[in-house]
Amino acid sequence: MNSFYSLEGKLSVVTGGAGLIGSSITKTLVECGSRVVVIDINREAFDAMAPEIKEMATFEHIDLTNLEQLPSHIEALWSKYGRIDNWVNNAYPRTSDWANRLEDVSVESWRKNVDMQMNSYCIASHEAARFMVGSGGGNIINMSSIQALNAPDFSIYEGTDMTTPAAYTPIKAGIMMYSKYLASYYRCKNLRVNVVCPGGVFNNQPESFLERYHRKTLLGRMASPEEIARPIAFLLSDAASYITGTALVIDGGWTAI
Repeated sequence: MNSFYSLEGKLSVVTGGAGLIGSSITKTLVECGSRVVVIDINREAFDAMAPEIKEMATFEHIDLTNLEQLPSHIEALWSKYGRIDNWVNNAYPRTSDWANRLEDVSVESWRKNVDMQMNSYCIASHEAARFMVGSGGGNIINMSSIQALNAPDFSIYEGTDMTTPAAYTPIKAGIMMYSKYLASYYRCKNLRVNVVCPGGVFNNQPESFLERYHRKTLLGRMASPEEIARPIAFLLSDAASYITGTALVIDGGWTAI
């Protein structure tokens, strides 16, 4: 591997690192040479990962939605592992009524999901940044979405039980802008903060949805989890050493037209 793309000797934290996209991020970072700390609440999913991945990855059961305890959790991780070079916010916590249509969204649900998703990302990013800047620098990547850039096209959901939850777009837009804020705030501190904006990822969606989605995408298909993970590994590497405060769109051309 070209040394510019290597993550040898690095310690990377991946929140939601045992999920659909998170497990691919974990696997890809391990393949690039990084040790990985997987933060998740699903130990079984982590245990099901390949043995060669778990040789370089450790599991930490942390509930990221407990905002008051987040700073102490991150401080404990720093003390335990002695360093954190890369922090990837990828977790996707949500309430049981997350998929309700707009007319049925309660104020309480809206508030909880903003706390669980956007506020947890912002607090975790800031706490990780403080430690990184104090020890010479590092990288933070936050998972956003193409819906931070464009409104959802509800026509692709017709005839299915699927929708884009009402809070999803403002949450993802907030995550994107806070990432830019953090990159600016810690300018010249050897801390790079970037955000990725994926399009749809294949997860056995209904055929009618897939047909409509494919027609709107220049590459004619949805992404695989690996196609989201690999650009993240690039952003964490020295090959991206002059990239900060940016939003990398990974959408197969969805937002190009």
